[in-house]
Amino acid sequence: MGERQTPSGRESVAPRTITSRSGGVAVKTTERGLPTQLKIAASEMSRAPEDLAREILSLCQLSAMRLQVERRRDLLAQGFPPAVVRELRLATEDDLAAAEGKARGDDEALPETWLGPI
Repeated sequence: MGERQTPSGRESVAPRTITSRSGGVAVKTTERGLPTQLKIAASEMSRAPEDLAREILSLCQLSAMRLQVERRRDLLAQGFPPAVVRELRLATEDDLAAAEGKARGDDEALPETWLGPI
């Protein structure tokens, strides 16, 4: 199974595997986040089911965003007008940056305390 070709002969956006920080969970999804492959290491099976499910869901969402951003770039490179691409409601570069920051645990905004903002 190689890359799929678009009508213009260019390679289409191909799903890639995305892995959790621990490396114990890996998913491959469609552009809409539906998992097509899922690998869970035996060590991950001892986690609380809700935590594991949350991690799988967030990996699926991040994978979908990456594919959507790649699709957006590809469409713009092919000459589709930005207004048309916007109507597809694909994730933007900013959406992806925010999601990746959240996945890494970046906290740009510090939480407020009972004393007010820090």
